[in-house]
Amino acid sequence: MKSQKNTQGLEQFIRENRAEFDMHEVPAGLWDKLDKSLSESDKKGIAPNEESDEIIIKFKKSSISKMKFWAMAASLILLIGCFAVFLFQSKTNSTEQIVANIAPQYGNQMVQYASLIESKREEIKQIEEHDPVLYNEFETEIEKLNKDYHNLQTELSATPNQEDLVKAMIQNLQVQVDILNRQLTIIEKVKEYKQNPMKSI
Repeated sequence: MKSQKNTQGLEQFIRENRAEFDMHEVPAGLWDKLDKSLSESDKKGIAPNEESDEIIIKFKKSSISKMKFWAMAASLILLIGCFAVFLFQSKTNSTEQIVANIAPQYGNQMVQYASLIESKREEIKQIEEHDPVLYNEFETEIEKLNKDYHNLQTELSATPNQEDLVKAMIQNLQVQVDILNRQLTIIEKVKEYKQNPMKSI
């Protein structure tokens, strides 16, 4: 809209001052001088925009090589991620199969405890923003048990006494649930204290 007004204003200015434009002629020999200077630069091998063209070409080459590098890096990360998911899935499937072979009720207990742990950890995660120190302390405590659980899970296929190991895994999950319950109780008490500091915990 604005550029249209500018164009119309320019056209009107040219119409109004046409006579003055026609009065002045281009100096004699101007075109010859321009042509001569251009042909001299051609003889020297320097095109008017050669340097800028060279910079643009170099920039394009470097940006293309960077894009190739990042594309290869992204592909590699994706490949590693897929492989890790595959390994985790196969390990989980083998654990579930072993537990199902030993006793199906153990599998149900493990699923029940795992979902409880996940929901309670989500509840506890809500304090991360307001009280990061307490959250990190709680998270570290659970992560230690979680690491132990995964170690037991890894040993499960190789151990001869699988039933005892499955019981140890279930016990680990029970301990995690108990600790999470205590952590949630502590969070509630801290909230109460903050709301009413005079009240003893």
